[in-house]
Amino acid sequence: MKTLEPHQRQKIQEKVIQFYRHQPWPNRLYQNIKLRICPLIDLEPLFPQEGVILDLGCGQGLFALILHFGSSPRKIIGFDLDEKKIEAAKRLMGNLESLSFFHKNIITDNYPPVEAVALIDVLYLIPYSEHLNLFQKIYECLSPDGVFILKEMDTRPRWKYLWNLVQETLAVKLIGFTLGSHFYFRSQREITQLLTQVGFKTNIIPLDQGYPYPHIAYLATKKP
Repeated sequence: MKTLEPHQRQKIQEKVIQFYRHQPWPNRLYQNIKLRICPLIDLEPLFPQEGVILDLGCGQGLFALILHFGSSPRKIIGFDLDEKKIEAAKRLMGNLESLSFFHKNIITDNYPPVEAVALIDVLYLIPYSEHLNLFQKIYECLSPDGVFILKEMDTRPRWKYLWNLVQETLAVKLIGFTLGSHFYFRSQREITQLLTQVGFKTNIIPLDQGYPYPHIAYLATKKP
């Protein structure tokens, strides 16, 4: 796994914080909480340093911004079903030419050809019946040496999974922060099997150390 040196990680984090410094307090609060509870910056070095990256379920664009600050030659395209979040992303980051955001349904809409795809904490909101089709669409839009980074919550250890379930229930069902009404978490084995079925070779990256949440990432590449 490619990793960042502490000073590199700190540099990206400082750039993100600086970017949000003059934004409304809800935006500052969101990015501050997200960076504290989720290892988003640790995912950045897994992506190519240049080329087009598709961020599926991009929300207000926080991860797209991290990718941009990690390597400015990247071009990041964000798709999200929530039109309000897309409009917020455009308002926040409209002056960054390498970032673009579109109101799209990632299940039904087509994807452009890209060098990498990010799906960060989104799969669990998509019905099980759509997972294989989604992975197939991602596989087909990638270049031959492209990479797919899937970040999810694992179902183990059990106490972290249950704690995350409580948090997600508050965020999705009570507060309504994220679109969705049901959860579709899969085990590490199930996700790996689906990725293999589509044609991916997968490396599993545990990311839960130091967090009360079962963070896990899958680095998927096309089999030669």
